[in-house]
Amino acid sequence: MKYLLTALMSAFLLVCAPSAVADHGREWSFGDLIQVGFICRDEAAILEIVNADIKSRGEVFIQMNELLDQGECVGFAGSMHFLVQKALDHYKDHAGRASIVLGGGNADQDFLGWVLATGKFVSEKKSEETSI
Repeated sequence: MKYLLTALMSAFLLVCAPSAVADHGREWSFGDLIQVGFICRDEAAILEIVNADIKSRGEVFIQMNELLDQGECVGFAGSMHFLVQKALDHYKDHAGRASIVLGGGNADQDFLGWVLATGKFVSEKKSEETSI
């Protein structure tokens, strides 16, 4: 039963995770809207997933399932939207993609947890000027 649950959770995460990782060159900044299927409540939990993500995709799923079982992280039936509030760490994942740990919250500026995304955090995005 535990292996069936692990397989189902892995399939679920494969479906929900791409929204935060689809745009590899994304620059995230304060106030951006991020769509994710998984969030962790504290730094220690998300950093366990980061360490797994540096090794392999399979390690990520194992670590996510363990943290779900322990109640340290939450997976959503669909994806949820959060506002980016801060960045914790930049790193390269197992495939060499630039990745980041972002702090997410709601419109009331309540911090709700940590999520993973590809890209980097910038304090301010470059403005796009139009020439006439």
